[in-house]
Amino acid sequence: MAISRASKIDFAAIGSEMSGIVSRWFNGAIQIVDPNLDSITFDAWNNTTTGTETVLWSGEARIQPISYNTGDPGAGKSVLATRRVRFQVPLDETRAFVRSGLMIRVTDGGQFTDLLEINFNISSAVNSSYAWLLTIECEADVKSEI
Repeated sequence: MAISRASKIDFAAIGSEMSGIVSRWFNGAIQIVDPNLDSITFDAWNNTTTGTETVLWSGEARIQPISYNTGDPGAGKSVLATRRVRFQVPLDETRAFVRSGLMIRVTDGGQFTDLLEINFNISSAVNSSYAWLLTIECEADVKSEI
């Protein structure tokens, strides 16, 4: 099919087709969680939390680290760091609005099961007007020994 300057591009049809193609690369699974921090109580004596959180969405995903920012190297033996991670999930009209303050829990880490041990804090989910997937940017606090 030829494309001319006069023909209107059907972004929805192209996006639908491409979404199916790129989602074949998903080899992990996640939950988007509202931690409901107001209803959770931390017991410092027993190091436990009580309360409920709400799972807003769960499904397959692609998980990709995108940068690593180290903390102050002069702070001692341990260095605090923040790892930025990009999650890509299918477009889903039933999913609630994804915003800063929500969390992601990995339920299937694909080839890297250590991802199940990390809580990811969502920083943004702003997407393209021509999206094939929903892209979610997160930060995870990680600690390394040096």
